Order: sequence, then C-alpha cells, then structure tokens
Amino acid sequence: MIDLNTLRYFTSAFETGTFSHAARATGVSQPTVSAAIQKLEDRLGAPLFRRSKTGLTPLPLATRLYHDVVEPVTHLASLETRLRDTPGQMLRIHCGPDMLVQHLTPGLHSLRRTRPALQFCFTDDARDCDIAYVSDRCIPDAHAFIPLTHEPIRLAVARTHPLAGLPEVRLADLQALPLIHRPYCPNADRMELAPPVGASAADAMNDQQVLDLVAADLGVAFVPASHGDLRDDITLLALVDADAETRRIGLSHRKSALAADLADRLANAVRRY
Repeated sequence: MIDLNTLRYFTSAFETGTFSHAARATGVSQPTVSAAIQKLEDRLGAPLFRRSKTGLTPLPLATRLYHDVVEPVTHLASLETRLRDTPGQMLRIHCGPDMLVQHLTPGLHSLRRTRPALQFCFTDDARDCDIAYVSDRCIPDAHAFIPLTHEPIRLAVARTHPLAGLPEVRLADLQALPLIHRPYCPNADRMELAPPVGASAADAMNDQQVLDLVAADLGVAFVPASHGDLRDDITLLALVDADAETRRIGLSHRKSALAADLADRLANAVRRY
C-alpha cells in the first residue's frame, strides 16, 4: 500500500513543479520528497516526471495518478484539522480591475488544498489586502512584487464584427469606431495610439465588463491578450502599424513572512496552469 505522505509529496510536486517547492509546501526537506517520489516510481515500475534544470514535467502516468488521488489525499490530509475544528486563517486578496480572477482561481484551489484551513476574502481596496493580483503599474504601496508573465495588448472586437474577419488590422481601420474606455489603470486605454477612433461607447468599471460590452458589439477596446483565452464571443487582433505595448502582471504581497510565503506558493501554482 502506498502511504499517505508519499501521495502528499507526489501531489505537491505535481502542482508546484519542483521537489524544493513541494518540500516547502509539505514542511519536509527536499531530499525527503525526492526519495519518496523515487520509491513511488520504483513501486509503479515507471517514471512519473521528466527531470530538468527548470523543474518537473509530468509524464502520462503522473497525470493519471494525480487525478485519481488528489481529492482523497486532500480530504485525508486535512482530517485532523477538521476534527479539531481549528479556526480558519483569513487571506485578503485584491484583484485589479484590469485583471480577470478566472486566471487566478486554479492557483487558489491548489493553495486551498495544501492549506485547508485557509479562508479567502476578496477586497476592492488594494490597501486592505495581503496579496494582490495586479500589473506592475498598479502595485499597492509597501508591497513586494512577484512577476508572473508579460503579455501583449490587443484590440478586442465582437466575434461578429467586420474587423474580426480581416487578415490584419491597421489604425486606419479604427476610424470612427466607438471605443470602450478602461480608465482604472495607467495607460489602459492606449488612446494615444489612435486619434481617429470614434467617440467613447462607455466607461467600464472593470475588464470583465469591458469584454461583455465588446461581445455585445457596443464598441471595441484595447485589452490584454490573455483575456481572449476565456472567451469565444470576442476576437483579439494585433495592429500591424502600431505597437500596443505589453504589460507585466504578477502577485504583490505585504512584506510579512506569512504573506510572502502564501504569495510564493500561489505564484508557483498559477504558473503550473
């Protein structure tokens, strides 16, 4: 029988992508995790991960095993905490208005599995949060920043919009088109790119609202490229005669040991998805 700790180390390694991060998440040494995974592979008669300097790449057997055991392992690992009725620990999170919380939720789910007593509270005020999901231009005061990725800015149009079928889009194609404004983060609108753009169609409150308005064909908007990953009712287009620049996004956190540790764990989990 495979013991629970071995499966805990395996699921953590699968989620975090390295033995060292898995060791931190489970509170043991890196050699302990590495040795346990090696013994598990010997027992199963096949490798679970491809090792490299950049981390662990799950092989098909690891993916099958993970999906089979992650729920029961999480349930059993938190059994003592639940039986003792330990009070939950509150983590206050701010998601910037130009960010989509959907990109963060797989990481939150992974963090909750490793810290079952953790409770999440979302706040609109970045000054009240422990961790913020933001671009580097909107980092709350006194926060440290963990970069996750760079992404380009694209022009968003409705899937049925005439521009959606063009092989390339130029500034002249935006003549007189209504623009949906994103006034809540520095340089969000990229209005300096296109003086001929038409009158404002709306001032949105957040990017989720922007995408809904674009999908309804009420206007076009400049949005981060990753926003298109979650929608099939909009099309994202690159301008061939102008640079809409890129943005750097990541997680910021209070400079406390707890916030730094949770932000680091969350960042590692988000990178896995």
